[in-house]
Amino acid sequence: MNISFKTTTLVLFGVLSLGAGSCSKFLEPLPQNSLSPSQVFADEAGATAALIGTYGALTSTSYLGVTYPAFADLAADNLSWTGTYPTWSQVKNHAILADNVDITNTWAAIYAVINSANNVIALTPGIASIPDSHKAQLVAEAQFLRAIAYFDLTRFWGDVPLVLTPTTGPGAALNVSTVPKAQVYDQIKLDLTAAETALPDVNVGRGTKWAAKALKARLALYRGQWQEASDLADQIIASGKFQLMPSYRSVFTTENSVESIWEVQFEATGNKSYEAFYMVPGSNGGRNEASPTGSGSTLPAAYEPGDTRKAATISDGTFLIGGAPAPAGVQIKYYQPSGEDNFRYIRYAEVLLTGAEAKAQLANTTGALTLLNQVRTRAGLAPSVATGTALLDAIAQERRVELALEGHRWFDLVRTGKAQQVLGITDPNRLLFPVPQRETQNNPNIKQNPGY
Repeated sequence: MNISFKTTTLVLFGVLSLGAGSCSKFLEPLPQNSLSPSQVFADEAGATAALIGTYGALTSTSYLGVTYPAFADLAADNLSWTGTYPTWSQVKNHAILADNVDITNTWAAIYAVINSANNVIALTPGIASIPDSHKAQLVAEAQFLRAIAYFDLTRFWGDVPLVLTPTTGPGAALNVSTVPKAQVYDQIKLDLTAAETALPDVNVGRGTKWAAKALKARLALYRGQWQEASDLADQIIASGKFQLMPSYRSVFTTENSVESIWEVQFEATGNKSYEAFYMVPGSNGGRNEASPTGSGSTLPAAYEPGDTRKAATISDGTFLIGGAPAPAGVQIKYYQPSGEDNFRYIRYAEVLLTGAEAKAQLANTTGALTLLNQVRTRAGLAPSVATGTALLDAIAQERRVELALEGHRWFDLVRTGKAQQVLGITDPNRLLFPVPQRETQNNPNIKQNPGY
């Protein structure tokens, strides 16, 4: 690992939940390893540690440690539910209850990242001992992380509360209101644009200007802002700083590779990833809660003959996990039940497909095919010659198999308006997750999503 979060993660005095019901937590003594913001933001070391703690908050089991990306494939057609957790069954069957504990915890974990980032953004500028250039970078990294968290909130929940200042205690300030998704998108773009100017080109495991630009491209794609998405993808491609790895499998056996624009860092002790644990069987050291094969997944059939990505994603029975062969049909992108698999949040291949989709929407068929076929060629497939609607379908298909089990499929189906047809969802309200019941009960200003 190039960066360790486990030794520097700090607990700041704040709330994980926006509901007033969490105020009772303030009546409990602070944990002995927690610090007040004034104690943390006393000098450069404290502010830096607080920022690293924000990165560490991303690794929560309820966020990027497993739940968030897993649910984005489980709610779609890339994973079957093969375990025992009823909360996961609800996600698979699009019958999520508002008191689903995993959904509640994911919401809280994402807002924990936001509150930690808000502390860094608000309090770092006041530390006189920090050189201005480093101060600007610390704030920029926190803006980058806040943008990620808010983008991920909108993808599952749509309209959400927008909180831009630290929450440090109980009171009326906790009763924030839900705002339209478009307003949250505007703030995400503001954060990423501001962050770009102060982020470095290279910063392994942490935010860079290219990661901010790539996330802006993803945001533009979700908003249907095709020219902006195309231009941003072109800028990243023209930088020459990234390239496809020679083989698809090497993307997941090589951490922080030339294809990786930004990875969330995990390790066997401290900030562990539970992706492998939840998606491999007991014989390989896991609990087999979800699988890319079975009645709830059509992923195996989605690969064209000769696509090298299939054998690099789904075991053929020979791949070793935990010292034992993984049975045929088991996912192998996450192959370390010990918890060391980094999460590839933004890859160069995604940027190529973002550019391809945006150019196809702009009727730039040649440009779209050029980018699309780079991805196909790496996978051992013949170049596509599709045009028009067929080209958009080809790009959607490529996104599915290229980014499988990386937490994109549900969101791609929803944003392109295909989720109901592909997944057989009759109630359009099920395209959003329910806001946790705890939040709506404790705060009258937080709106529940329709149908829940």
